[in-house]
Amino acid sequence: MNEDPVVVIGASAAGLYSALQVARARIPVRVYERSDPFAPTARTLIVTPEVRQALGFAPVRATRNRVHTLELRSGGRRAPIALREPDLIVERAELLCQLEQHAVDAGVEIVHGHEFVGFESAAAGSATVLVRERAAERTHAVTARALIAADGVRSRVARSLGLPPQPTVSVLQARVETPAVTDPGVGTVWFVPTETPYFYWLCPESDRTAAVGLVDARPRDAKAKLDRFLAQRGWAPTEYQAALVPLYTPSRPVTRRIGALEVLFVGDAAGQVKVTTIGGTVSGLLGAQAAARAIIGGRPYARELRGVERELRLHWYIRRLMHHFGDTEYDVLLQLLSGRLGRLLEVHNRDRLHSVFWSMLAVQPRLPLLVAQALWRAGLQP
Repeated sequence: MNEDPVVVIGASAAGLYSALQVARARIPVRVYERSDPFAPTARTLIVTPEVRQALGFAPVRATRNRVHTLELRSGGRRAPIALREPDLIVERAELLCQLEQHAVDAGVEIVHGHEFVGFESAAAGSATVLVRERAAERTHAVTARALIAADGVRSRVARSLGLPPQPTVSVLQARVETPAVTDPGVGTVWFVPTETPYFYWLCPESDRTAAVGLVDARPRDAKAKLDRFLAQRGWAPTEYQAALVPLYTPSRPVTRRIGALEVLFVGDAAGQVKVTTIGGTVSGLLGAQAAARAIIGGRPYARELRGVERELRLHWYIRRLMHHFGDTEYDVLLQLLSGRLGRLLEVHNRDRLHSVFWSMLAVQPRLPLLVAQALWRAGLQP
């Protein structure tokens, strides 16, 4: 019986959750985390209720608020989407701390202050994992049953295996105080294609505070744009939170083998992010589930990941089209969302878009025309 542990690099949400799932199958698992003590960066996130199903428990400690309506805006048009199940506003750092506690309770060994440095070839074509103890500047060779790379968008594991850097976008948000009359159950998304091909957003944390942010392809421009956006609405930032987020790429490999050691990438290290909304919490957890199932059952990771890949690929196609949207296309889209199409999205959340995609086309046949218009304006062929 193989008693070598499954090694996880990075105590990210995907890393901790994959470790938790493996440990529940009574397989030894060890997480190596660079920071010591564990101090994840705080950031306000909005996630669909799918997060509860993905986690297997409600992230009560991390939940700051619930959003019952998402209001989409473009120019002077608005399209409110009343959600059958509210989205959750969660604090990322608290979610990671909660996941870490669940992992420890399940028997996961978490080793802080250690970073991945590479692989070392061993006898009979096998390989060991090299980790450095940062405080003592000592390097240890660890024999692993499998390695889960959950070390983020700039994954050292990926670089050591020669994988190219992932495409990324900048996410910058500011915490602001909002008027007391603001409904804390309404989140807002603004499409302003002249400023960003993505969007601005507001996530209400309470009836007095919110996180207002911007997704932009150019990090250097993000702060000036966000500050101008805030000033136009009379909001003063009390703090900023930033992140570099990978963009899902269909052709990017999610597994590699070095000798007899299988390496599986999860979360941001695998680019498991919905590029329509730049949300990766739920898809990263589902990727972690797939990696754990592959290791536990001895099945190919790519096969276990098919459902996640199918969902992410659909979002990738939609984002490619949305990059050609101007004000006119967004106005038309919001007009369409005010009818049967919007009511469909009220019931089906954005982490399960694939299951409802054909129904969307059926209830709103003008969608293909909107796509054709955007492609024509961009000088492309449908």
